[in-house]
Amino acid sequence: MSTPRRVLCLCGSLRQVSSNRAALEAAQRLAPASLELAMYDGLAALPLFNPDNEVDPLPSAVLALREAVGRADALLVACPEYAHGVPGPFKNLLDWLVGSLEFPGKPVLLLNASARGSYHAQEALAEILRTMSAELLTTQPMPVALPGAGCSAGQVLASAERCAELRVALDCLVAELA
Repeated sequence: MSTPRRVLCLCGSLRQVSSNRAALEAAQRLAPASLELAMYDGLAALPLFNPDNEVDPLPSAVLALREAVGRADALLVACPEYAHGVPGPFKNLLDWLVGSLEFPGKPVLLLNASARGSYHAQEALAEILRTMSAELLTTQPMPVALPGAGCSAGQVLASAERCAELRVALDCLVAELA
């Protein structure tokens, strides 16, 4: 039996109860044996990016982020839209990866967990990731039409439609990482 491919899940929300996090947690539970999905939980601990601080030794939270990205075969990203843009904390995370050796060429799959089909932040995020030399696995984010803030992974898993959407995304990762 081959070793599962490691996928690091990045949630762009700091909310206690986030639909984006719920989508990623549901994906973890639905993942086939060929994938190991790990949740990154250090978003709130990252210091504000300052190029003057991007020297050895890097802040420990930044080192942990870069090491997690380096260990991953791919990234699965679920990020909300705030005022038509990428939330500041998630952009900060990406800024800390710009100068890293671990990120360029990394396969990235985006989930769009909005029932309303938010697209402004998704387009901006895709542009940022392309600029950072990510390998975007699809031209558009994979839709997972969640009702919005306040849903849980259990609620996502209770919906056959949402599970089917997540399985399509997971199948994309399996095909890419095979």
